Amino acid sequence: MKKMLFIYNPKSGKGKIKASLPDIIDVFTKGGYYVTAYPTQAKGDCVEKVSECVGEFDVVVVSGGDGTLNECVKGMIMAEPEKRAPIGYIPAGTMNDFAASHGISRDMITAAKNIVNGRTIKYDIGELNGQTFIYVAAFGAFTEVSYDTPQLQKNLFGSAAYLVEGIKSIPKIEGVNVRVSSDEGIYAEENVLICLVMNSTRVGGFKFGDYYDVDVSDGLFEIVIIPRSNNIANLSAVITNIMNGKRNSDGVHVISTANADIEIEKPVKWTLDGEFGGEFDKVDIKVMHNAVEFIVEDKDKV
Repeated sequence: MKKMLFIYNPKSGKGKIKASLPDIIDVFTKGGYYVTAYPTQAKGDCVEKVSECVGEFDVVVVSGGDGTLNECVKGMIMAEPEKRAPIGYIPAGTMNDFAASHGISRDMITAAKNIVNGRTIKYDIGELNGQTFIYVAAFGAFTEVSYDTPQLQKNLFGSAAYLVEGIKSIPKIEGVNVRVSSDEGIYAEENVLICLVMNSTRVGGFKFGDYYDVDVSDGLFEIVIIPRSNNIANLSAVITNIMNGKRNSDGVHVISTANADIEIEKPVKWTLDGEFGGEFDKVDIKVMHNAVEFIVEDKDKV
């Protein structure tokens, strides 16, 4: 039998994985895996466990929110490339942006079955000042909501909790002067309201529609710069245009790049995959091309 390390965060979402755990393990066992299950004990525990054990397993499956998935990837890329195992994901968080972007079912048993019968895809991973992120690094309006919202509030109210906290942050909105320079010689200077470094079609529960074509293995991330507006209605119009696929409307900049430097007039708080990533006035963005493999549903087997 193939060997699987199954790491789950028992506190993600409403802890619903506890009820599904026997059925999930049964799916994996019937699928030909000898399963070692490990509940995370503290923040950072998943990083340590994966980095220590990855060479012993054929596949690593992680269940939790986007933060837990981020920890799994951090642990994986600490291993030598030849020792890295494909990663399966069973979403159990509040927003689950990564899962939504890749059609991963929120039904845990279905997600487990799709891992057993799935296919692997190569995936680019980002680095901000040496810190790993999977699908987004961001600062500016609303970006602090994901890690400022209390876990209990997330559990009780789900995605509505983010909306409430976002609305509360509106009076604090202010722009900062930003300069972006990329390896491709693309420059942008702007008074910025929101800056996103993305490899995803969805961030913070918002789907970006056809705003840009996403290729998760092309070696490039998209830097999306949304300028400051004195009028909240104007900001709303800009975001609506983004959702409707208008790529460069209303002064919004999109830069596709493998490496970039972002300089800000003062230190700002960054979020990495929905978790606090530190406070910086200058960051170095790098893309690690095809750093990991993820298991996704194989549509041909459905």
